[in-house]
Amino acid sequence: MTAVWGHLFHRQRLFPTPTGRHALWYFLERIDLQAGDEVLIAAYNFYVIVRLVVQKGLVPVFVDIDPETLCLDSQDLAQKVTDRSRLVIVTHMFGNPANMTEIGAICRQHELLLFEDCAHGVGTLWETEQVGQAGDGALFSFGVEKLINTFGGGMLVLSDRLAAGYSPPPHPVSKLTSFVDTFARCIRSVLTAPRLYGWTLYPATRLGEWTLPQLREWIIPAKDDPDYRFVNRSRAPFKPFMKQMQTLQLARLVENIARRRDIIQQIKTGLSHIAEIRFLDEDKHGRSNGSYFGLYVPDPAALTRHLARHGIGSNPQEYYDCAALAQFSAYRPPCLHAGYASDHLLRLPSYPWLRPAEIEHIGTTIGAFFGHG
Repeated sequence: MTAVWGHLFHRQRLFPTPTGRHALWYFLERIDLQAGDEVLIAAYNFYVIVRLVVQKGLVPVFVDIDPETLCLDSQDLAQKVTDRSRLVIVTHMFGNPANMTEIGAICRQHELLLFEDCAHGVGTLWETEQVGQAGDGALFSFGVEKLINTFGGGMLVLSDRLAAGYSPPPHPVSKLTSFVDTFARCIRSVLTAPRLYGWTLYPATRLGEWTLPQLREWIIPAKDDPDYRFVNRSRAPFKPFMKQMQTLQLARLVENIARRRDIIQQIKTGLSHIAEIRFLDEDKHGRSNGSYFGLYVPDPAALTRHLARHGIGSNPQEYYDCAALAQFSAYRPPCLHAGYASDHLLRLPSYPWLRPAEIEHIGTTIGAFFGHG
């Protein structure tokens, strides 16, 4: 992995993993915390990250987010550190950099381990450096909807101290399981292309709502499954061809990010006159990679339906306020901003291949929804 990513990482060791969640699981095994130790984690999150913490016998302590970045709020973090706190997991949500200056200082002050969830963060910069290098470890994900897509695969980043003498555990997966998993994600990657999605996966998703729930689950994985358990052998291993795909995509990364950021700015400019819309401040603590484009609206579900009728895909409830989910009720503190994001955030397309007419169509369609046509 160093041969592929070495130009972005300077002080860490890099290990290929089957998925991003495998990277987090391996990290939790490496640091060997005790049952009941507390892990501070942003409430607005992918529920699987919290499930892994709980499955390890650790106690998640939900921290609210900065509403302008969707990332863990350093001020709320400082207030929730206790004598049982051992680890902070900070997510660079939507590819927006978290406030690593203050978060890192809090971790050093209280001698807490620091792990960065960079599933959305390839090319995201904090203090001119690729995120994932501020603490003890980090995860990266190369799934179907990520900026670097290798039909699966992930990467574990470890500090020199934790990497000493370390190698990832064996990954016992049959050749058939490995082939089927990789092939299915290859097909899904093709079908999720915006110009095919409306003719393929979108109608299949609607069909799955009524008759084939397994089909819907394959297309749109569950975002709140209380029965989820991490199983090491459940996914295909990292494969040699993934490094080759990464090399090719990393060569275009700067251009890809620049195009995404330009598209986001164009759409923002076109919608800036609509009072009902609130924008994020993606670059508040660094430089976002434009991986996902989110904005706040009063009724994301209604706007999503309106956009779909005009051929525009969007995604409400991309993630949830995990502190409000029933499966985590034992750990529930109030997280005002995470709850608001869960109820009001909508993700719009920012694909680098969008044409000017398509970008304009997104803006005018949203304007019409708010009576600004």
